[in-house]
Amino acid sequence: MSVYTIPGKLNVEFNSEVKAIIDTWTTYQVSLDEFREAVLVKGMDHAKAHGGIAWIVDSSKAVGAFSRECQNFIGSDIFPAFAKNGIKYFITINSSSPLTNLTVKEYRAKAGPNGLQLVEMPSAAAAIDWLKTNAK
Repeated sequence: MSVYTIPGKLNVEFNSEVKAIIDTWTTYQVSLDEFREAVLVKGMDHAKAHGGIAWIVDSSKAVGAFSRECQNFIGSDIFPAFAKNGIKYFITINSSSPLTNLTVKEYRAKAGPNGLQLVEMPSAAAAIDWLKTNAK
């Protein structure tokens, strides 16, 4: 189910079977306002309304890196909001781009201190299968 789109940058979907938001990125070149609207407003509102327990970030086709401003926002606002609103699992799908993978590692490091279980998977399909078996 489609939740929100930043054309040419991000598609946000919800998988109701495993109660997961799936962010599929094509570029991390987004403004803080675009990022906030997509994740903290549209994505989080949908997750809260539908009992979301997981957030999958698919960077497999993404390029670029988040700005320092977005990186800081992830640590200060996003992960605390995830934890507060019932998101238990944060699952990443890495990119083939070394720069993008560095960005993924940087924001992933901020999830653990907020009590989220971190999981790395080779694909969004594998992440969904993992949730079917392991999510409680």
